[in-house]
Amino acid sequence: MFECIHQNDPYLINIQFCSTINLNKNTMLEQSVLQVPNSIGKKISVSLIFCLEVSALLLLLGNGGNIKWMPPILVFSLIGVSLVSALFFPFVWHYLDRKQKIDSAKVYGFLYSAIRYCIAFNMAAFGWKKFYGLQFIVPTGISNMPMNQQSGEWLTWFYFGYSHGFGIIIAVMQIVGGYLLLSRKTLIIGALILFSLLLNLTLINIFYQMNAGALMQSILLLIGVTFLIILEHKKWIEFFLKTKSSLPTLSSKSPIVKNVLRSSAVILSLLFTMYLKSLMK
Repeated sequence: MFECIHQNDPYLINIQFCSTINLNKNTMLEQSVLQVPNSIGKKISVSLIFCLEVSALLLLLGNGGNIKWMPPILVFSLIGVSLVSALFFPFVWHYLDRKQKIDSAKVYGFLYSAIRYCIAFNMAAFGWKKFYGLQFIVPTGISNMPMNQQSGEWLTWFYFGYSHGFGIIIAVMQIVGGYLLLSRKTLIIGALILFSLLLNLTLINIFYQMNAGALMQSILLLIGVTFLIILEHKKWIEFFLKTKSSLPTLSSKSPIVKNVLRSSAVILSLLFTMYLKSLMK
């Protein structure tokens, strides 16, 4: 006679548990596949950012025309080829993707990783240059000139080069920020560090009239880091806008009182500054 198997038989429970795990794995796999960007717009944006960061890397390797094996004509030719390829590659990629002849997940993963690597290489290189005294160096003839006769670029380099310790701190932040960018676990904190550095650097390059090459590099790198931040925008919104501080605060049920107190910090400080200005008359 055949014996009836009890509903609580461990063997059956094990089979059901394994089936549930396999189902969950298949569901996660399907979700990950759906997350791969399949639109032509996303392919164009990723390809363009990749080519821009490669261009920034080429500008770094060219070193302002001071390297014999990387003359300006070669650097800008390679940049031109890179930018032209950004116009055609996304459409070839999209065509092959629709024909199911290419794995978009792998292509996107390669481009995404290459963007991070190019940015990290650039930032780390700028950091190491400060350690070896290749930045913030002002010729003696220029440093002896009166301040009102110097350009904004030399004034900026003289200012930052005055304190070697401060330059080393910036260098460490550039190197560490670039390294953190290379791991997905530390990508967000690395992007935050580099974004603050690059935004400040770009504004300095614009308003202090630095050379065109430095300005171009800072803009390209800032675009790349901003792109990485946008990709993680949900995490940024969750952290900065939806996460409340656990610190104790002044309790008040009236929102008017809270807003008045918050505004007073800005308004009263303005009035105090205006008072200080009046004392100088």
